Amino acid sequence: MCSKLIKSSFSMLVLVISISIIRNNYTYAQDIENNSVKCLQKLADSTINMLVATRSVIAKNQDLINIDPVTGNYYFKGFVPALVGSEIANDFSLMTGYKLKQTSLKLRNLNNRPDEWEKKILNKFELPKYPKGTGLGEILETDGKKIYRYMKPIYVEKACLKCHTSKDKTRPEIRKFLERKYPYDQAFGYKEGDVRGGISIIVSLEN
Repeated sequence: MCSKLIKSSFSMLVLVISISIIRNNYTYAQDIENNSVKCLQKLADSTINMLVATRSVIAKNQDLINIDPVTGNYYFKGFVPALVGSEIANDFSLMTGYKLKQTSLKLRNLNNRPDEWEKKILNKFELPKYPKGTGLGEILETDGKKIYRYMKPIYVEKACLKCHTSKDKTRPEIRKFLERKYPYDQAFGYKEGDVRGGISIIVSLEN
């Protein structure tokens, strides 16, 4: 009887210890994953902020870019934030393997169409109570491979209105250029502070 009791108590002790080890390992794994997500978010956020800052500088210097310093004449060259952003995103993607992309629900360049995940996030950015400037990210699995996806909203600044206000308020030279280059343009009618779209990044977690 005593032997059975000891064996039963020992078995219970082993079970309790095993459960405790499993719980601790699970908690440790969760902590590692949470820290990894935080690191990924910081990487993604910093990368996108750099592109946003570059776009902002280009937007604020359109007169310097387009006005001839000798004659004072205005020649719209099309060297705008979206174009520069796309070029940087493309080069950055080739250099690092991270896919960086500008997109919007109201497209100007059809090459920047949002995929389903981006549409879902962009619609959240448009919600009235969505916290301004806050990005969204998550770890996903596609084609059997884990990736981290993150997107941050971009907003219309005062300088952006030169190309994104209503058509009737847009400078004729700019309007003609956009109509010729982007015949399916939907990116008009914005006000300062509106959500223009988002910049997304995909980081592979395989390497």
